[in-house]
Amino acid sequence: MKAAVLTATDTIEISDVERPQPQAGEVLVQVHYTGICGSDVPRVLQGRIHFFPIILGHEFSGTIVEVGEGVDPSYVGRRVSGIPLEPCFDCPDCRAGNYSLCSSYGFVGSRSAGSMAEYVCLPVQNIMFLGDGVSDIEGAFFEPSTVAVHGIELSGFREGGHAIVIGAGTVGILLAQALAGYGAGTVVVANRNAKRLETAAKAGLDCLVEVDGEGWAERAYAANDGKPFDFVFDTAGTPHTILNSFEVAANKASVMFVGTPSADVTFTSAQWEAINRKELTVRGSWMSYSAPWPGIEWTRVNEFFDEGTLQIVPEMIDTVYPLSQTAQAFDRYENGPKVQGKLLIDSLEADED
Repeated sequence: MKAAVLTATDTIEISDVERPQPQAGEVLVQVHYTGICGSDVPRVLQGRIHFFPIILGHEFSGTIVEVGEGVDPSYVGRRVSGIPLEPCFDCPDCRAGNYSLCSSYGFVGSRSAGSMAEYVCLPVQNIMFLGDGVSDIEGAFFEPSTVAVHGIELSGFREGGHAIVIGAGTVGILLAQALAGYGAGTVVVANRNAKRLETAAKAGLDCLVEVDGEGWAERAYAANDGKPFDFVFDTAGTPHTILNSFEVAANKASVMFVGTPSADVTFTSAQWEAINRKELTVRGSWMSYSAPWPGIEWTRVNEFFDEGTLQIVPEMIDTVYPLSQTAQAFDRYENGPKVQGKLLIDSLEADED
């Protein structure tokens, strides 16, 4: 089969590799779409990977074409989204249902061969059958969508709650959409980049605030009867958005950090004291799993896409590249043009060259 193989830092080669064979308890998936995750970019461009060579890709959809011993043969032909985490199921965290915190986990696309290939093999418990109303492209967005829903679940969100989502990237938009499925009373999306807010508007979100200096918080409050927010979700993970999250939080608010920071954050004493004075609940969110495996995050996302609560509009997708052009897709992050939305790899699309 053809695969996009990361052979060294910033070196992806389209190679003929042996097609995997499903072992007992496994399925073979013919891959359709794979989304490039932000975590894949430093793996390629900075060599932040466990080993070379490796096939990346963990946000994907496809169709089961073969099953191993012990797997229901009727699964062949069914469309699925891949569940990339492979927890040990035996460590204390796994036994408590905290699979994201497993001490000895595997992960499709970083610790084993991923989906930037024509086929990928994975355990049968690592598939989610797509609902009839869910497209293959939407199936490739399941993993980032579950990251968003995991943050909502951890926040203790209550129906009718008033929320602000800081960051209008893919996860931010999906989180804001999902809040509607949880019965949110108010959902405001704030972002520095006006272009991303335009995308959020196309995705059906209408309470949008540009973070452009003084006064932005008051404009956000205006969409919430002039009040700060009971639930704050930071999906960007930058020093600015982290500090902004504390600023717009109401007394006793839940502040959830979903985005992964890439730079140090410095607090003034007054900013830190506000956490105490407001008696905030501050919590981090990592990955997207809970008990029973793989968790309510995955079943909810499937339901939300099936019913239209979650939707992927064209503006959320920058470009779909054929598998043969995977290297060119990653080159966008170094040499432009600037990526505006998700880049997808299509393993079924024929090479146009």
